Amino acid sequence: MSMIPTLLDKRPPHVRFEDREYGINQEASATAGRPVPRIVTMACITPPGTKDEHVKIAEDWLPQLKRKALNGEYPVEWYNFIDMQYSEYKKGNELPREGTPIQTWAAINNTQRATLKALQITTVEDLAEYPDSGLGNLGLDGRYVRDLARAWMNEGKDKGINAKALADANARIAAQEETIASLNARLAVLEEGKRGPGRPRKTEAA
Repeated sequence: MSMIPTLLDKRPPHVRFEDREYGINQEASATAGRPVPRIVTMACITPPGTKDEHVKIAEDWLPQLKRKALNGEYPVEWYNFIDMQYSEYKKGNELPREGTPIQTWAAINNTQRATLKALQITTVEDLAEYPDSGLGNLGLDGRYVRDLARAWMNEGKDKGINAKALADANARIAAQEETIASLNARLAVLEEGKRGPGRPRKTEAA
């Protein structure tokens, strides 16, 4: 079956990668003195609207797909995403089928990315919808990271820099408010200390 999309194909195929035994690894077998299976990464491809899965050797299929994309026979953005999926799979990561992957979102650092991954937050869209009640799970900068996701989505992918600037501004405002509240609390303690224990607050005569 041809994997070239038709005008009716509005969505890319679902592609997943997995390692399978495929023949014999001759070099490893000679060293071990026994048959050692060859392990290769397979691309399991399911066209949209069907349940038929086509399995191809990833290292053979991807170059073919790239040539088709360069020749205008396959959507370039589909190829780019599939190629990214493969790269992340080789690194031990899985990219989500829908949404903007946290794994490849450049607006956060690796520490933040690891925290989100541990919480199984895999897309920017999931992060943007994270509830206030769980922000503590995201770390000290949890609210900032979630606001960044919301701003990024509101601004649009093409305006990610503006979204980050907005999130940074919100974070600065929140920090300033916390600082002011802390200073007010310290002033209240100092004033209480000046009056001394049990000393009534001075009031003006009526």
